[in-house]
Amino acid sequence: MCPARQDGEEQDTSDVESETKDLMEKALEKGDTIAGPEGHEEGLTSVQIDVTFQRLQGRMLDLFGSIEDSLKGVEPRLRAQVETITESLTKQLSAAGLGVFSTRAVKIVKDELNTSLAPGDVFSPVYETIDECKASVEDIMTKAGRGAVRNVGQSTGTMQARLVQMYATLTEMDKKLETTRAELRKWRGRATELEERLRQMDDVMSSRAEDAAHLQEIIDSLNEQLKQKDDVISTLKGDIMQATSQIEQQKKIMASMDSLAEVASELDAKVVELSETKGNLAEKTERLSQKEAEVETLREQMAFAASEKGRLEAEIKSLSEELAGLKGSETDFRAEVEELRAHVAELQARWDTLYRVAENEPEFKAYFLVADKTQWFPLTHLASALGIPTVLLKRNLQKFVDVGLLEIEEDRVRPRSLSDLVKDAEGLDAQMIEEAKTEMGDEDPGPLDPKDIVMPTPEYTGPDEGSDYEQEGR
Repeated sequence: MCPARQDGEEQDTSDVESETKDLMEKALEKGDTIAGPEGHEEGLTSVQIDVTFQRLQGRMLDLFGSIEDSLKGVEPRLRAQVETITESLTKQLSAAGLGVFSTRAVKIVKDELNTSLAPGDVFSPVYETIDECKASVEDIMTKAGRGAVRNVGQSTGTMQARLVQMYATLTEMDKKLETTRAELRKWRGRATELEERLRQMDDVMSSRAEDAAHLQEIIDSLNEQLKQKDDVISTLKGDIMQATSQIEQQKKIMASMDSLAEVASELDAKVVELSETKGNLAEKTERLSQKEAEVETLREQMAFAASEKGRLEAEIKSLSEELAGLKGSETDFRAEVEELRAHVAELQARWDTLYRVAENEPEFKAYFLVADKTQWFPLTHLASALGIPTVLLKRNLQKFVDVGLLEIEEDRVRPRSLSDLVKDAEGLDAQMIEEAKTEMGDEDPGPLDPKDIVMPTPEYTGPDEGSDYEQEGR
């Protein structure tokens, strides 16, 4: 994920939090006002819900559009980076004079980079996820808006339970999102480490290329010396053949000579000359043996250079495969982060909707006044602020005490920490899972999906006959 995109996402998150805080403050201010007639109130609430959903839908679509723009801005830089790496590697290997090896190595690296870092392959899952999220947002906003308008008159107890569950689920999803971000940062560090290793391999390859060029120069020099020695050997062989021919001629002359003395004298001279020739031949033969040993040493050096060349090719191929694997993992994590972000946005939208529906209820007015307090708050002060008897206030707050949101001790009240509430819910879930295992014969159930925890939105059918909910709520 590029830095610009990450900064944009953090800014959007802070904007949502600040907007939620402003809505909470406005709700508290509106809580002091007196509600109008029933028909006017319901009509006004429906209009507010429609406007709210339209604003949320427009904001989410703008957020997806900014993500697409960021991705499109990354594509040219990615292509330019691939071209820069390829050109740099080509220049280094060409300067080393490795010939066919340099061409093959550059082709392998270039193909692997183009395959692994192709913008279409890297970003296509992200674009598809964004399109799916846009469609889901439109569908969810439409259905949620209609459901919210139908359920304006839903009972306070049901809304309370859903609010608690939705907030607990939202908190859990925030934790999972932080965990996923931590994993993504870890993989980014791994990718940076791999890039550093690739740069080190470029330096090693440059050094190996220089060594190979030096060895090639030595081989060329030794081949030239070997050629010169071959010329010397050919010359010596010609001298030997010439001396042999002279000996044959002398033998013929000796046969034709009448004087034995002259024959003996000439024979002695030829023997001395032949001895000198044999001495020269032995010296040349020894020098030839030395040169053959040098040639064998050079051949061993050439074999070692070829082995180093093969090892470097295998190491380059292995690093390319590892880089491709990491790119695939990064793509998978990006897709998972986008999916979690869409789900968090959906939960946030539901929370805002339920909050707007419940902000005018007397029980929630009392709860919102003490929800942000950290110390005990007198019930008499709260009853005076709301203009209702302390007994009725205490009875209304008892519902929040039953679900663990508040604590009442004598004539004072204070809110419970949401972290404690989440821990209690987790303990209750664990107990229910253990009981289910016992009933099912200790079978291992599958992992729970956070979406399964959210209660479905029931359709409001109006109060039952004889119910005193309307009178009591008002």
